[in-house]
Amino acid sequence: MKVLSRSEEEVLLNQLKQNARINCASLIQEFIDCNTGKVFSVVWSCRRQLKAMNNCLNNL
Repeated sequence: MKVLSRSEEEVLLNQLKQNARINCASLIQEFIDCNTGKVFSVVWSCRRQLKAMNNCLNNL
């Protein structure tokens, strides 16, 4: 088993984040659209979009 160096780990994490942003782009955009013009009401009014976005990001 090979141990990754810190730089290799950073490259891998950046690739994973980029893939997650690409694969979940539509859900991320839905959450962003829901947040537009809201401050405190985001907590309850965008809960469905947040949950869907987080599920997508966590399942990659």
